[in-house]
Amino acid sequence: MGFLDRMRGRGDEDARGRNTADDDSPLVPHGAPDASPDGGVEPVEEIGVRPLSVDEQARLDGVREAYADHGIDPGDLATVAAAYDRALDRNEGEDASAVIDVLGTAMGDHLVTVAGYRWVVCIDPFGTDLAVEPPRRGVPVVTRMLVAVRWMARERDWLPGVTEHLARIGRS
Repeated sequence: MGFLDRMRGRGDEDARGRNTADDDSPLVPHGAPDASPDGGVEPVEEIGVRPLSVDEQARLDGVREAYADHGIDPGDLATVAAAYDRALDRNEGEDASAVIDVLGTAMGDHLVTVAGYRWVVCIDPFGTDLAVEPPRRGVPVVTRMLVAVRWMARERDWLPGVTEHLARIGRS
């Protein structure tokens, strides 16, 4: 079952045990009889993690080779934030996936360095991606996605606050 099917309430069974696989009806409106308080949206059932494979570790190492080109020291968050701002200023709509990989990896490496996170592969209903996991086995953070979403919005001045917040959570 896909994400949109979940949003539409088309799973194997709904909360009342009805088979909804062939049901074309929309979600029951909030407040209607038998409506769930969250509007019928189900939580993510499971987030799995596994250690990096040799190839995945090599991919990270390859991305890290670009740190020098961007003036990044992952131990120094100010260099990561400055590299993000410079890259955003230079990018005029062309494909930014390589720079997003570099910045997301640097953000993750910062969390590894200062807060004890570890690189893992995160597997959830939406896909598989490299992520950093807090030391006490919390929710993995796909740092590349954090960077990509804010990049698309052309958002500035977010990286230090978000990264410091994640570091505090990891240390607590």
